[in-house]
Amino acid sequence: VHVFIGLIICFCPILFKVNYQLITLSSLFIVINTYLLLSEKFKSMNATSRKSYGTIYFPLSVLILSFFWWDKPISFILAILVLTLADPIAAIFGAKQRHVFIPWIDKKSMQGSLAMFSASFLIILLGTDILSQLYGSNFFIPLPILFGLAIFTALSATLAELVSFRGSDNLSIPIITFISYEIYLINYTHGTLTDLLLWSILSIIIFTFANKKHSLSLSGAIGGYLLGIIIFGAGGWNWITPLVFFFISSSILSNIKRKKSSKRNIVQILANGGFPTICAIEYIFWGSPYSLILYLGAISSATADTWGTEIGYFSKSSPRLILSKKKVSRGTSGGITYLGTLGSIFGGFIIGLIGQKFFGIDNLIIPITIAGFLGSLFDSMLGNYIQGKYKCKECNITIEERSHCNNSAILISGSKFIDNDMVNFLNTLFGAITAYLIWL
Repeated sequence: VHVFIGLIICFCPILFKVNYQLITLSSLFIVINTYLLLSEKFKSMNATSRKSYGTIYFPLSVLILSFFWWDKPISFILAILVLTLADPIAAIFGAKQRHVFIPWIDKKSMQGSLAMFSASFLIILLGTDILSQLYGSNFFIPLPILFGLAIFTALSATLAELVSFRGSDNLSIPIITFISYEIYLINYTHGTLTDLLLWSILSIIIFTFANKKHSLSLSGAIGGYLLGIIIFGAGGWNWITPLVFFFISSSILSNIKRKKSSKRNIVQILANGGFPTICAIEYIFWGSPYSLILYLGAISSATADTWGTEIGYFSKSSPRLILSKKKVSRGTSGGITYLGTLGSIFGGFIIGLIGQKFFGIDNLIIPITIAGFLGSLFDSMLGNYIQGKYKCKECNITIEERSHCNNSAILISGSKFIDNDMVNFLNTLFGAITAYLIWL
């Protein structure tokens, strides 16, 4: 069923001149499949060895691609083909392997990943040439560049499959494949392909080192690489520098404080880097001049919040809950100190300084600094009033996680839908919007 439906979708850009049909059908199937999954009717549709939302993610990925990028049929078809053919091939080769590893939550195998990469490589290599002739493309790609395109895109698709969870690869594989494919070709036509490939190699080294030093889990390293190539693809070294500064400075401060690194997983990477990546994607394909301001505002807010937390740890006075005089223990969400507040301001200031220097935009420091500082305060307010707080059933302590002592915890305040990762994402969104409004 997966292969059959995927092949039908691949023919849609050839059969239809407009995207209305595919948008309507994919939207309809999202609603139907969600209802069937939640109601547990027609269980055979969702019958897998593990709980999966793949039947929802598949039409969602088609909806996103057809809505935003219908005008790029070759990239569209290849992205769906990789999901349609390479993903099942990886599942077949990896199903009976005993030697497995867990990059995030789901089990994976080296054989399955190698099959995924090989199949994706062949699909991109052969499909690009065949579809270019079908659409009468005048754009000639030299064979070495074509090989590089296939390797670059296949690697991204394979990494996206590695960190999938409960069928999320039906969403991540086509989106990451499409964007990686386009980024490579855009940088090739702009004459910046060498820089992109250099960053790809450099980032593999950086994130491998971070994983070895336990700053990032394997899923966090993979997520960091994928977000990094998208952001670098948007604007090269200028765009990636603020993000690299945030990552390195946060890791250093965290190591100084704890004397031992805390592994960040892919969810934590997405919480801080997800919205900046969306800004980069907008800039790549539509080129809004405000994308950069939104991007810097988001990075500034993330940096200010992290610096405030890590530097505030060294305060001699106990933190107090924001808008309150109540003293709390160090690390409590919503707690602030004077030293941490100064750290927040300075962190936002550094991002503003980097942005102004690298992009040559005058009067950028103040808006970005203010956005970062206000974002860190917004983060503290969310942490104090909205973030979910739990009590462990076993040890009776107050925690921020949904489970403790191998048991589910009891929600005592806040929303169960707002955890620390969601607070961090909303923080970057708030910082981006604040920077945009001040800039205007």
